[in-house]
Amino acid sequence: MSARVPLDVDLEDKLLYGLTPIRLAYLLVSLLGGFALWSSPWSVQAVRAGSCLAVIGLGVVMAWGRWRSRAADRWLSDIAIFLVRRYRITWTFGTPPWLIRIRSKRRQEAISST
Repeated sequence: MSARVPLDVDLEDKLLYGLTPIRLAYLLVSLLGGFALWSSPWSVQAVRAGSCLAVIGLGVVMAWGRWRSRAADRWLSDIAIFLVRRYRITWTFGTPPWLIRIRSKRRQEAISST
């Protein structure tokens, strides 16, 4: 008995307007956030309209936005991973000065060896 594997097993499911479930959630959450901003009386109408359009526009970009055939959320996650791995925040308050000198010397040796 021979069986054939379907060719579209690894493709994502499209729910509505060509959007996957997560991208549809981006769009729906931004629409809800935009409408919530519009309906709350926290500022004048022009400021509310601008912020509402910005939130909805961000959701549209996250849902349908692509650049170099990669989705916008993938670009944002790659940028966040790069920034977290590239920069290190150290707590130097209360650290003895001799330990700070050792750390900076090790850092300089690591940079000069590459």
